[in-house]
Amino acid sequence: MAPALPRTWRPRRGRIVCYVIIVILLAVTAVVAFLLPHEGALVFSIGDRIGVFAFAVGISWFLHKHASVRIVAGRDHLEARNLFRSRTLAWGEVLAVRFRPGDPWAYLDLSDGETLAAMGIQASDGPAAVESARELARLVHTLTPDQPAGDPGR
Repeated sequence: MAPALPRTWRPRRGRIVCYVIIVILLAVTAVVAFLLPHEGALVFSIGDRIGVFAFAVGISWFLHKHASVRIVAGRDHLEARNLFRSRTLAWGEVLAVRFRPGDPWAYLDLSDGETLAAMGIQASDGPAAVESARELARLVHTLTPDQPAGDPGR
């Protein structure tokens, strides 16, 4: 049975880890930037302190991008939001969902011969990720019955 639409898949463990690291990183970096020596033989200016914190903000931005990956299935399309690129696909463009043992995330086989990473379903979520991939494969099969849905593996 296909899930109700719209349906969103997001990695659970990956999101939690990323946001915990962001909080710890920003807190520790703020303390370090504040405690850097401001007098003596080695002096750190306000610009140096801001630079140290800005570096942590940059790393946090990347971690946030990783935590915000998702797959959104609508009635007419499928959106795959990965680290740096989102792609909206008509259901007819998706031929199969693949999620084999050892894969870090699911993959979509597309009608143009490409394979698109579907980072919203990640192996780090264990058995829930396998079920999510199967659910997406059933949805592909339901909404594009003339296309082979494929077995997501595992």
